Formats: sequence, structure tokens, C-alpha cells
Amino acid sequence: MKNPLPASASSTPSSRCRQAAARSVRTGYHLVLLPSIVALTLLTGMDAHAANWYVRAGAAGNGTDWNNAYPSLPATLVRGDTYYVADGSYPGRTFGTAVSGTTPITIKKATVADHGTVTGWVDRYGVGQASFTSGFVFASSYWVIDGQTGGGAANKWGQAFGFKITEKGDGTAGIKTGQNASGQSVTSNFITIRHVDLQGKGSVSGQGGSFSNDGLAIYGSSNVTLSYFRMAGIGRCPFFISPSNLVVEHGWVQSYHGSSGVHSEVASIWGFASSVGDVTFRYNLFTDIQSTGGLMWDNSSNPSARLNVHGNVFYKPAGATWQRANGVIGGWTSNSAFHNATVYNNTFVNVDQESLSTLPTVYSNNVAYNNLFYNSSSPSFAKFANHDYNHYINSGGNHAETNGSSATSGDPFVDLVGMDFRLKAASVAGAVLAAPFNVDPWGKTRGADGTFDRGAFEFGGGSTLLPPVNLRVL
Repeated sequence: MKNPLPASASSTPSSRCRQAAARSVRTGYHLVLLPSIVALTLLTGMDAHAANWYVRAGAAGNGTDWNNAYPSLPATLVRGDTYYVADGSYPGRTFGTAVSGTTPITIKKATVADHGTVTGWVDRYGVGQASFTSGFVFASSYWVIDGQTGGGAANKWGQAFGFKITEKGDGTAGIKTGQNASGQSVTSNFITIRHVDLQGKGSVSGQGGSFSNDGLAIYGSSNVTLSYFRMAGIGRCPFFISPSNLVVEHGWVQSYHGSSGVHSEVASIWGFASSVGDVTFRYNLFTDIQSTGGLMWDNSSNPSARLNVHGNVFYKPAGATWQRANGVIGGWTSNSAFHNATVYNNTFVNVDQESLSTLPTVYSNNVAYNNLFYNSSSPSFAKFANHDYNHYINSGGNHAETNGSSATSGDPFVDLVGMDFRLKAASVAGAVLAAPFNVDPWGKTRGADGTFDRGAFEFGGGSTLLPPVNLRVL
């Protein structure tokens, strides 16, 4: 068998040392005992005296504890420090603090389990949501935005997001990197955002071009990660992106509002000012497809860049209207480029259009293995010369695949209406794929029971790994 794997994811705080001593290790980071503080600093990239600061709507203090919390994020933030945010409503923000090496600034939703100091803390500060009334703009590098709770398949794709960001609705993106608020190019790399509910205004601007209401807009940034999120009511594109090393995972694109005048695919992936780099969509649920299509990949600016799409579910719910366009995964127009797309272990449900695009005419090295097609249009694989081990239920035959399999009926899912796409029984064995393609959305290792199942979810049980919290070290 041909190896399916490609070659290889409002004042400046003061007296920080005094606060750090009083605070001991309550910094919100998981620390371990090391022989020297120098070793700890080298390991984490953090200032040894990093401080915690506290933000609570309605407060009027200097941020030193919950009794004296800031009313909103202060105008000046400090590299290496962590800002805990309580339940309440807050304005949007441009994050532009100058970098200091690779030291991040962390913004965390305060929870009952993780809220820094106990001074002035009341549990009701941490049981709800911190809601930002307009978007986030990242005008510098090294940021961690962590809502701490909500999102992912194990959490039924939504529920209890720590942070909520509501688009302003004036044609600007909900989250933007690589440009400042005025649209000028800036350097903003190494940005991690997790556990956020991104809500649009339920409309799309008719002005086209830069007037977008996109969900996540990336203009040339690198090393961006969006995890455990939901997007609903977004205008134009949930993802309007020209990134390098982008990971989008454990999210739910619930709905968005398209317009043929502003294309409106789920993800518009393209080159901006420089070549596009590797992009990964994994462990996500997509329940809406609008004007131009789904994940639209154009790597003509960098034909060696890779699009990795694995462990996702593309689901058309009963009664939903998906516009027929350029396909669920594929390219744009006939003269754009579609190279190095790996489509592994995805599930397509009720998809009544081309799952894998027949566009463009410039393509190479695209692979589709271990996918499950249920009550869907039969894929043509016109741009995927290397495909095998796919399973088709009421979705056509096995396309002359040596190891393809098919059935004419049978619901394989634990609870389709409830969007639990785990399998009720093991599938026909799929191709065994190496890391990072050997883990499913629940964190289960594929093939651990002897069968590497087809589709997004490995058969049996729940998660063997908890959803990651506070794992990223910059």
C-alpha cells in the first residue's frame, strides 16, 4: 500500500517583586520544583517575578486583589503577568504591548478553581461569563487568551464558555491579527486563544473588501492557535486567513451569514503580503456552508504549504439550507492552487454537495483516507488521486478503492440529533496513521483497541485525555 502520510503544527502596575513574594506560586501556571530559579525562568520564558492582577466589572481599584480589582483591563499591561477577569461586561481591546523576548501576557477567566489570590474572592465572580462587547485586535506578539471553560466534543461543542466576544458589527473582525485597528500591517505572532464564544451581529456587510465582519481574520501572522471555541452569527467568513502555522481545533462553526458579493466560505485561506504556511483544522464541527464553500485552500504563493484536515465533522442538520458552491474542502477558482491537502478521519453527514472540491485545475499531492460519508453525495475524488480506506453509508460505492467499504443503510452514530458522532460499533479497519493523526476529538488514541476506526471518532468510551488547560508554554 502506498504510504498515505505526507512528509512532516490604566496605569502601569508597580511593586511586582513585593506582590510576587506575597503571592508565592499562585501565578496560574503549573510550576515544578527545579534546582534553581534560573532553570525555571529558562524553562517557561517567564519573568521570575511575574505578577497576578485582577479585573472585575464595577470595581474601582488598582488590580492588586479582588477587593481592589481594576474595572476593566488596564491601558498598560506587563509582560510575564497574568490578568484574571471576573464575570461581567467589558469593552473590546487592542493588545499592543511591546514584546520582551518571548514572554507572553496571559488573560484568564477567573473560575472557582483558578482565580489567583483568595483576598476578596467571592465564588459568584467565577461561575458565569466575562463578556467583551466588541472584538480583539492583536497588534503585537505573544499573547494567551484563556476562557478556561467551554467548547469541544466532550462539552457538547458549546456550553459554559468563560469568555464571550461579540463583534462590533461595523465591518471589523471579531478577532484580528497582523493588522492594527486602523488596518496597518503589524507583527503579531504566537497568539493562543481558547475557550471563547465568538458571536456575530447576524449580518454581513454589503461593502465588500475589508468590510467583513469575519470571525478570525489573520493577515500574515504565524503560530496562531484557536481552541475550544464557537462561532455563531458571523458575517462573511468565519475564517479569513493568511497564516503560517495556524491550528484551529475543538471548535463549532454553528452559523454565519454569507453574501455572494463578499464570497463567504467557511475558511478563506490565501497568501497576504507573503506566502501562506501550514494550516490545520482538527476536531471541529461545521454545521453551516454558505456562498462559496467550506474550507477553501489556495497555496499558490507557497506550493509546499500543507492543509491538514482531520478529525472534523461536517454536518448538515435536518432542515438546514447549505448553498451549493465550490465544495466542503477544496479550492477556489480554476487557476488557483490546491496542493498538499491531507483529509484524514473526517465525518461527512447529510452533505448534499461535493465533499471534496472539483476545483481548481492546478493541484497535486492531495490525500483522503479513513473518512466516513453518511447520507451524503458521493465524492468524486477528482483532485485526490491518493484515496483509500474510506467508508460510505448511503453515499455511493467504494470508488474502486482497494480497501474502501460501503453500506446502503444504518445509522452508525451514538446520537446524531444530539450531535454525538461517536460510533456505536467499531468500523471496518482503516489505515493506521502516525501522529498527529492518531488521536480523535475526545483524546482517544486511534487503534488502541486493535482497530483504527474510520470517521472522526474512535469507537468506544470517552476521553482518555482531559481538554487541555494551561498547557502552552511560550
